[in-house]
Amino acid sequence: MRKLVSALAITAGLTLLGAPAYAQEDYPPATDEGLTVSESTVRPGESITISGDGADPGATVTFKLVRSSSALGASRVLLAGPRLAALVRPQAQSSVSLGSTTADDDGSFSATLTIPSGLDAGTYTLIASSGGEVLATATVRVLAAAGTGALPFTGSQVAPGLAIGATLIVAGGLLLLAVRRRRSSIA
Repeated sequence: MRKLVSALAITAGLTLLGAPAYAQEDYPPATDEGLTVSESTVRPGESITISGDGADPGATVTFKLVRSSSALGASRVLLAGPRLAALVRPQAQSSVSLGSTTADDDGSFSATLTIPSGLDAGTYTLIASSGGEVLATATVRVLAAAGTGALPFTGSQVAPGLAIGATLIVAGGLLLLAVRRRRSSIA
């Protein structure tokens, strides 16, 4: 009987200690060599300073944000026929032009750009290009606009685990109490 009570106590303890594990993204997001971004996490309406090099002297350098395909997800289409197969088709990427600047005599460039106020929250790739050639990229995370509601939920739900653990502890205690009463009534 003691083995049963011990097993219940161990189970209750492990239940209380168990919690889900979540992977954390690299923070701050890494930038490719050659492109520097003043802030890698911004909100719509905020300005960021972008600088880099590698352009032809006096060339026009354009900047655009492209929504990362991992943030867009993919659509699944099931095909029926002699063999069932799944086809994954990525959704179209949305692109937003941020503006342009002119490269200096040494090919370096710098610009202060404003993130559009209507931009959806998500992870974007910032692309600096000149003459149709991509000079450099960087990852920028756009947060929801300020004042759009409650804070995001960043933790985990612990209430169900605590309820199960507490129930197991109470059940083990009641079982122990019943065993002791039975032993004392027999003696």
